[in-house]
Order: sequence, then C-alpha cells, then structure tokens
Amino acid sequence: MAERRNGGALQAFASDAVPYIAAASWALSLFLHIPGQPWTLYSDVASFWFREEHLRLGRMPCIDYFFEYPPVACYLVHVSRLIGGPDVLPYYFAFGIISLTAYALLAFSASKLCGRSRYVPAIVLLSPSLVVYGIYNFDHFFAAILGVSLLLFMRGKRTEGSAVLGFATAVKLMSVLLLPIYLIEARGERLRAFAAFAAGAIVPSLPVLMLNPGWIAEFVRYHSGWGLENAWYVWIFGDPFSTTAKVFGIALFVPLLLRSYSLRSGVAEKGALAIGSWLLTSYVFTPQMAIWMLPFVAMLPQTLVLWPVFEVSNVYIILTWFTTDKPTHPWTLPQAMALIRAVALAGMLFAVYRGFGKGSRGEVLSGKA
Repeated sequence: MAERRNGGALQAFASDAVPYIAAASWALSLFLHIPGQPWTLYSDVASFWFREEHLRLGRMPCIDYFFEYPPVACYLVHVSRLIGGPDVLPYYFAFGIISLTAYALLAFSASKLCGRSRYVPAIVLLSPSLVVYGIYNFDHFFAAILGVSLLLFMRGKRTEGSAVLGFATAVKLMSVLLLPIYLIEARGERLRAFAAFAAGAIVPSLPVLMLNPGWIAEFVRYHSGWGLENAWYVWIFGDPFSTTAKVFGIALFVPLLLRSYSLRSGVAEKGALAIGSWLLTSYVFTPQMAIWMLPFVAMLPQTLVLWPVFEVSNVYIILTWFTTDKPTHPWTLPQAMALIRAVALAGMLFAVYRGFGKGSRGEVLSGKA
C-alpha cells in the first residue's frame, strides 16, 4: 500500500513538474546556441543571419528573397528580425522567446496525449534532441502544432484538428502525410475535414503565394537538388549525390506509407508509421527532424525501449559533424551515428507495427482502451 502511495505521489510530482521541465529544456537549448560563445553549438537560426544579407537588412524572406522553408517559417524569422533589430544576439533571443510558445504547446499536448501515464511527458520534454535541436530550426514549432492537431482530432474535433494539421504544413510540409489518415478516420466528416485542412494550409501561405508565386518552383527546385544527408543507404551506394539512391529511398517509402494507411489501428499508430517511414527512407533526414516523433512517443509506450538509442545517436550527429570535411559520406562518424539511429528507428516502428507493449496512449485518450 505504501509503495502504491509513493508511486502515486511520484506520478503526481512528474505531472506537476511538466511546465518546469519544458521551461528548463527550452532554457538549456537557448543557452547552447547563443551565437559567438565558447560553448556554442551550430544552429540554422544563427546561420540564417550570417548567410543572408537580406535578413540582416530587414527584408521579408519568401517574398523579397528566396528562403528554403515554408511560409510560416519565413514569418517566424522575419518577426524575430523585426523584434530583435539589426544585431545577431537580439534577433536570436527574439526567436528564442517566440520558441517558448512551441515548448509550452508541446508540454500541453504531450501531457494530454499520454493518457494515464504521467512520466511520459517528462521523458518527451527531456529528450536530448529537443534540447540540442530545439532553438535550432523550426521543427519544435512543427512538433508542437502536430501535437495539438492530434489532440484535437483524437478528441473528436475533426474539423479543428484538420485545420491545425493544414497549418502545420506551412511550417513543415510533411504533415500532409497524416491527411489520408485523418480522412480515413473522419468518415462522415471527410469533406469538412479536407476543406479545413486546405484552409489551414492556404490561408497562412497566401501572402507568399500572391506576392511571390515563383517561390513554389524555386522551393521544389532547391529541395529536389539536395543530396543525401544522413540517409542510412548512403552506406550502400557510397555517393551522397547518387540519383539511384534517391529512387531507392522513394521505392522503400511508398509501400511503407501505404501499409501504414491500411492498418486496422488508431491514429497514433498509423501516424507514427507514416511519419516514421518518411524519416527512415528520406534522402534527407537532418537530426532536428527527429523532434517530429515526440507526439507519437507520448502516445506509444512501446517506442520508449529504443528511444534512448535513437536520441543519443541523433545528438551525436551534430557533435561529430565537424570532425570531418565530408560528413555526408559513409565511413565517417556522423554517418555511423545516422546508421545507428536508423536501426533504432526501424526497431521502434516495428514495435508499433507489431503492437508490442500495452497499447497506445491514443487508445486511452479516445476511450478505446
């Protein structure tokens, strides 16, 4: 009885501590990437500043000049510049302060998605990837918005969840992989869910689409021309610029994606397999993209066994990246870490597919358990 009381007290403490854990994770990430310090880790946020004279001059990315991210990412960078002014540190801290909203939303959604477990949100928010790759790019915003979308949809708010999912595509495009899952699950509300998704994606993108329609073609051209980056099959093909390797990745991805859609399972499992299949087979799997899995880890306890291996190897990609002048080539430390990460991710997805563990938090959330 005493052990049960102690366990309950620990769970209550873990639940109450979630906001503070999220704040600590955010603060540590912000600290690690402060530009120009002895401890500074590379971040795209700072890199944008130094590479883009247009950004420093206060011009609007995606409209006044090409920026390789979707529209909402452009707005986030521009607002940070407007708030911070023409110096790198205020710009960086402005981006960091805005990022606090993403950490808060991720903490909220993880706490709700995890069902009865009160430990999982703390584990998710303490993920090394969230610390090392948080104030780094836009993936923490994407994960937070994705978490809110899943929460709304799985609580029966199909239209609202679909609209938020559409908005997520204006941050990172690959949330579109979940749209077929939402439409499958929506049944009688499919038309409304699709319209909500389309509105959520198009409305925030309208300024870019109207003022700079050529951005779309430039965006496609830029990303299609990118070589392999942290794709495990670079070890097979040897050449990070191999077109055959890209085709190989797509050939693996399509059947895995279609299989995820056809599963007789819930949104949590299908979503994890759809997003995870893309990460596993994409010719570009930058380490910050690992944050996309956080909402699914909150719902699927069977992923936690291999999650530490996935996380540690993912963090070591950036820690070893600058040890070689060819970090995208096989037989280098970064690609060795990427290979270990791929094995761990494959194991996590297999565990979800086979239904190992006690079931998903999503089942608890939706009342199916």
